[in-house]
Amino acid sequence: MRFWMDVMRHLEPVMEDYERFFPAWEEGGADGLVIGPMTFADKTYTFDTNPEVYRRFGLEPPSPGGSSLWWREPDGRGEESAVESKQARLKEMLEAAKGRGWSVWLFCPHYGAGPGGGPMLTDDRTRAACAARLVDCMEQYPMADGAVLDGPEWGYEIAPFHQNGRSSIFKDLPPEVAEGAERLGYDYPRMMEAKDRLYDRLHRLTDRQILAWDGGFMGAFGLLGADPGLAEWLSFRIESVTETYRRMRELIDVHARRPIRLAAGPRTCAFAPLCGYDAVRLADVLDVLLTKHYFWHRGFDGLYGTVARYVQTLTEWNPGLSQAGALRFVTALFGLELPGVTGLADFDRGFPQEFFDRIVFHETIRILAAVGDPDRVCPWVDAGRKPHDGDPFTACDLDRMLEAAGRAGLKRFLYHHHGNLTAGEWAMISARCGQPWQTTTTPAPEMEGMNASRSMPGYYPPDMPVL
Repeated sequence: MRFWMDVMRHLEPVMEDYERFFPAWEEGGADGLVIGPMTFADKTYTFDTNPEVYRRFGLEPPSPGGSSLWWREPDGRGEESAVESKQARLKEMLEAAKGRGWSVWLFCPHYGAGPGGGPMLTDDRTRAACAARLVDCMEQYPMADGAVLDGPEWGYEIAPFHQNGRSSIFKDLPPEVAEGAERLGYDYPRMMEAKDRLYDRLHRLTDRQILAWDGGFMGAFGLLGADPGLAEWLSFRIESVTETYRRMRELIDVHARRPIRLAAGPRTCAFAPLCGYDAVRLADVLDVLLTKHYFWHRGFDGLYGTVARYVQTLTEWNPGLSQAGALRFVTALFGLELPGVTGLADFDRGFPQEFFDRIVFHETIRILAAVGDPDRVCPWVDAGRKPHDGDPFTACDLDRMLEAAGRAGLKRFLYHHHGNLTAGEWAMISARCGQPWQTTTTPAPEMEGMNASRSMPGYYPPDMPVL
């Protein structure tokens, strides 16, 4: 098994020390790099807008960002020289990665796009603005193979504190999507009414109802009220996401002056359809699928945490519903029957080996089957002390996860992200993917942080619990 390293939101420290990082990563089994968003630490962009790109799309270029001051030249030259030095160093680093034979991908190079006409999932002008920005960025980094998109997608959480459209399924139908829904042939008012009926239905669940409707698609559909409007709403979610990625692919292919590969990160297969992902159809559009192998508890986007939030929310909404009944509801809806979990307390007892042998193995099998080519599957993996603000996912958990995924046929994963990498994880990853690294040496307090190991011999993971 090999891996790609993700460098996210901390470009400068890696740029400054890539001559030491890259050999260590390669020795540990890396054969790819994903980096971005393409902004420096002060939030300014790493490249200057090229207006000609936007003219190809029939668009006005976005407003230019400010300048960035990472370092100043020793002779005190001005701001422009500092920005140019920084931009040159970034290109030098990416060329060095490509020179090693690595795959090089830019994360969300469409960030900084100009205004569109509405939500990206339904508005073609917004898609064009994002595609133009993506092409602008990619053409300024010719050594990069492709672009990684992190969404857009629809939400899949029901907990009340998930109030933004990225997460909550009940915030996913604002008036701005009505026109796009109708263009795709969907009845917006009917979907809105179905959404409200679903919300009401989830407040009137009992153990008896769940037991009566337990079993397969027909049972789950009956459990949710056998609502034709609900089926239409779920179909719209898949159709709009598929169309968005397909249009991005078409726009890029028409207007880019060089080939640009495209990848995206769907949720793990159990949740993906609710988010709007049809992995089989997307495999015809995207070059690589970076499905999210996220399994931690609490935080956000972890499988354990999402299931636990469903259980807690449903039992709070329905005083007569048991935790066991809520878990049966989750099994009916997502097909997830978690080994050893009978109530909320069990989520805090860690992962039994059966979780990896059954759940991780099956989720990996599903995405490999959907794509049909293991070289085009590279699951996003997060772990460490605080993955996505969640509970720790240990080096042992990571090793068991990768072992199960490897048995399913996985050949490569994407580690998210270098700033969070712990010594234990690096020891495990390097032993599984390359030349084993091992040390119990701890950096001195004054050397902690992303740049800490510069003065240490060799390489030491940063171990910073940051997003």
